[in-house]
Amino acid sequence: MDFQIVQAFFMLGFVAMAAGTLWFIMERNDLKPELRSVATYAAVITFVAAILYYVMKDMVAFPGGAIDAAAVEATTPVRYIDWLITTPLLLIEFGIIVALAGAAKKGLITKLVIADIIMIATGYLGEVGEPGSAGNVIFFVISVLAWLYIVYAVFTVKVSGAPEHVRRAVWIMRLFVIIGWSIYPLATATQEFLELSGSDIGLAVGIAAVIYVIADVLNKVGFGIVAVNAAKKSSGIDEVHPAS
Repeated sequence: MDFQIVQAFFMLGFVAMAAGTLWFIMERNDLKPELRSVATYAAVITFVAAILYYVMKDMVAFPGGAIDAAAVEATTPVRYIDWLITTPLLLIEFGIIVALAGAAKKGLITKLVIADIIMIATGYLGEVGEPGSAGNVIFFVISVLAWLYIVYAVFTVKVSGAPEHVRRAVWIMRLFVIIGWSIYPLATATQEFLELSGSDIGLAVGIAAVIYVIADVLNKVGFGIVAVNAAKKSSGIDEVHPAS
């Protein structure tokens, strides 16, 4: 398989995360002091991802270096380090927006973060194991169950009495958690299925890597934009969108 497209997607991930970081930093001073943490969290999330995508794009020898499937698979631990750092921060960011609605329950974020760490840790163990093995299946199921708990928890938050822009932001962020985050296990399952069906390993690994990059950009940059726009509305500033 020609890995040039896969290599380009790793570079795309770095550029998107770096651009997101810059935008969040620029927007931060437009927020009320008590809401600036929203942009700070968003910027930290994309900054961490940008650093690790920079490392990964070198690991896959962008631009145009000769690599094989093993080089792409070698990025797996780095990817999970990214997720282990950034996904709890995404949930904390969600908690800040929920707090704007006055709906933050005591212990909610702690429970979400614990479930998230379980999801990421078992997801990693399931991905690095032998494809199709009982251990892989068990870890995959545990990871999915942890994700389902997170989905349940974020959907049971009551924001009916919040301003319309906060309710809208919480609803969109919920969709990120249920739809955006579901892309990751689907990518893992796709890779496992292709490998077990006898497809080219390079093809299986490459497809999964591209899906992961797309999901990362959507879930980190997109999630942050929704949160910052809600904070801008709460700061008395009209919602804005980054220039295309």
